[in-house]
Amino acid sequence: MRDIVAAAIDQLCAAFERYGYNPTPIIDLGVLVVIADGVVDEKEREVLLDLFQTLLDTKLSPEVVDHLVTASMQVVEAAGAESRARLIAEILVDCDAVEPGILVALAVAYASEGLSSEEQKVIERIADAARLPRARLDRLIGRVRLRADGGDPMSVRSLLAAGPPSSP
Repeated sequence: MRDIVAAAIDQLCAAFERYGYNPTPIIDLGVLVVIADGVVDEKEREVLLDLFQTLLDTKLSPEVVDHLVTASMQVVEAAGAESRARLIAEILVDCDAVEPGILVALAVAYASEGLSSEEQKVIERIADAARLPRARLDRLIGRVRLRADGGDPMSVRSLLAAGPPSSP
């Protein structure tokens, strides 16, 4: 799983940098997944902390992560989850980073309690808006599911925290 997640994070970061996007859509992507069931639990906050620190290449306090999550939740509430999902999908398409974005979203989903039906619907909404064929999405879900060590939250969280491999 580490190779899948690390490569996806690396590709997503490079694509956003190449196309001049800030990391806000990545934050919103993670938040859309964790709020899918209406509750952001402690495990999910820890996953977001790991993800944000990796993507932003910095150490963040739990308070800062809470602020980012709260701000993103407010944006999602104001704009609507459907609208925000479409915007994230458009940005992923613009950056040619649809699959890496979906892989990161799947890693976030599997890092808590596994892929819930609510989380899957959010990821499907983003994939559909990005015109990712459903068969390809199903293969990506299967690929992550097989590599998630049985959905063990700790194994996936440790992969997110490890981040992309450093280049020699």
